[in-house]
Amino acid sequence: MKHSLFRNKQRSGASSPQTQLDVLIGGIQNKLNSNGSSFATKSVAGYAMSMESISETSHIEIDNSVDALQVALEQVALTHTPNVKFSQAQMTAGIAAGIIAGDVQSFLRQPISRSIETNANLGFVGTQGLSEALEERMRPALEAYDEKENKNAVTYSVAYNMSAARQDEFAETFFPTVVVTPDQVGFTISIRLITVYDEVRRQISGQLDSFNKRNIVQAVIDPTILKNDQTKIYPIYRTESAAKFVDPALIAPQTIVFEGESITTSALAMGVKFSLLGISQTEALLETGLQDTTDSIDTALKLEALYLKIVDGAGFDVVKFKTGSLPLATFTYSVQNLVRTMNLAFDTSSLQINKNTLNVAGGAAAALAPIVTGQYSVRLAVSVSGSVNLELADTNLFSSQVSVATVTDQDGNQLDLTSGTGLAIANIFAGASMIGYDLDARRTNLNRRMRGQLLDTAYYNQVYAVPLLAPITVPRPLTVSDANDSSDLAALITATHIRTTNAAIAEILRVAGILQEYVNNKDSLSATPAILGVARFILQPFFEYRLINVATEVDSLTSTQRKQDIQELLVNQLRDTAYRMYRDSGYKAAADALAGGLSQVPTVIIGTDPVISRYLTVTGDFRTLGNDFNVRVVSTLNNTMAGKIVMSFGQFGEGLEGVPNPMHFGNMAWKPELTLVLPLHRNGANSKELTVQPSFLHVTNLPILAVFDVVGISDVIASKVPLNFHTV
Repeated sequence: MKHSLFRNKQRSGASSPQTQLDVLIGGIQNKLNSNGSSFATKSVAGYAMSMESISETSHIEIDNSVDALQVALEQVALTHTPNVKFSQAQMTAGIAAGIIAGDVQSFLRQPISRSIETNANLGFVGTQGLSEALEERMRPALEAYDEKENKNAVTYSVAYNMSAARQDEFAETFFPTVVVTPDQVGFTISIRLITVYDEVRRQISGQLDSFNKRNIVQAVIDPTILKNDQTKIYPIYRTESAAKFVDPALIAPQTIVFEGESITTSALAMGVKFSLLGISQTEALLETGLQDTTDSIDTALKLEALYLKIVDGAGFDVVKFKTGSLPLATFTYSVQNLVRTMNLAFDTSSLQINKNTLNVAGGAAAALAPIVTGQYSVRLAVSVSGSVNLELADTNLFSSQVSVATVTDQDGNQLDLTSGTGLAIANIFAGASMIGYDLDARRTNLNRRMRGQLLDTAYYNQVYAVPLLAPITVPRPLTVSDANDSSDLAALITATHIRTTNAAIAEILRVAGILQEYVNNKDSLSATPAILGVARFILQPFFEYRLINVATEVDSLTSTQRKQDIQELLVNQLRDTAYRMYRDSGYKAAADALAGGLSQVPTVIIGTDPVISRYLTVTGDFRTLGNDFNVRVVSTLNNTMAGKIVMSFGQFGEGLEGVPNPMHFGNMAWKPELTLVLPLHRNGANSKELTVQPSFLHVTNLPILAVFDVVGISDVIASKVPLNFHTV
């Protein structure tokens, strides 16, 4: 038997071609008639809407029904609508609707809570565990329910969900649809977090401990997150060890932060023997116990710096020379001695003093005034020898006398050191001596006294409850047959499409306000922002707003150039922002981390109105914003987007359809609902109502967005453009 819609068309003599919806409904009805009364049994529908645990047998029965429904719907789509490409989300929505339509009365009785406000302690995704206090669905009196009125409930529900579970191009680009099954309160987006943090020692006072965990992906942007210097040796200046350092009157000890700990250090005294390991125990190290015979020094030893004292009459200046990169600054194994003794034989004539040389306090050296005034360059020669025992930590370095190797003027001419200016400059260093030094040394940590930075792998789940939104109803008198159900269903689908698109645009503008407030007030790169989706853990939020006044920024000699000039203006602004958005957010590093290596080329998604959209594609260039991005430009007639451009990132391709993606701007969660013809009594009158109550939610994953307001395009197109002439 043909569907009543088609019979009525034939009786009325209608000759217009069937709409795609008519064809889809007819195909589903034919498949339904050939398969029996329903795609799914009543028991399977009951399992799908069950709020308690179900058996393994029931799981198998549901799985078999789902597989059979998928095959049936794929055959319907291929046979009856071959030119329509249904997305994975649409097919999934149709399958879910076909399952729950197997028991319409149970569906109508089903208590539903899809709003997170109904349960403040929501700690689950499924409906299992919901309390009796949950708000029930408004439903008709079932004693008046006529099963014949809903003989097409399966057909219309499947057709509605297959058609409505996909938004228009604009909304679907920013928020690809994912389907949440009807037995679920919502859905969860889960992300794996690899965090790095330093050792934490808990306080006996009970004070809260700050683990300061940072996602390791952020280290691509902030190199200070991953540290390589925990084994580095810093000599600690204490009263007990003061004699091992240069006199504080010559070089003042300085306090630095090392591995989160404030330490006081200074230059080691030349010619003094001491234990390098003993003198370098920080307070954090002392908490693990005094270093003992199991601690040793690594073989990579260098003379990092030398300190020269220059006497100037009754005064003096101390100058620091960095020597770590100079030849012979590395310690080598002793040819004859204990095998763990490292010797230094540093000999250089490359220590430079010129007009830019400052003393250790960062000020001008009075003794070097003649060199600064005459812009001379002086090369000093010195030899430094000594040894370090890697096992015992015995350390002793001593220096030869300092001499002047060369003096050159500002033109590069070398001066005679035995007379004249050359001799006068050489005499400045007559009483100079090397008084101290720094070493670049590390512990071997063979005893694992230090654990270094700690890594922790964990999963973070963010739950979204999908609300049951306002219903959409098409009323009709009881005496009217179901001949118009198809047209009414098309009206429901159209209304749903408009609602989902408007909700998507409203979400984008809401997110713009949130990001603008946060980005303008954030105080640290280290704190994870508690905004939007889970992607906030692996990248930095980015927001930028720009006003583009085309009338003031476009100069055109002829009207034929104006379109190209407007195009170049807009594309250049978008390109500049896209690259900074890409860099500052760390999007690529985050995408690579989630992809387990190299991610796909990111897609910049751009939304605007149709007027601006025509200017956003560069002629002959499919990579509008450069070789690093793909681009998708979509437009909408929604008046809140008039004169606006919004831009973010997304990912498209095989394997990404129909599943939440933390690296895409957002997703729309769609929960299938039945489309029913219900007999209702309202205001003393009886009527039939074709009704559906859409259930969807737009979720933003990425805290990345750029917003542009574009004004003046019509002014430029419709009138002459003033040119800026500058007299030369």
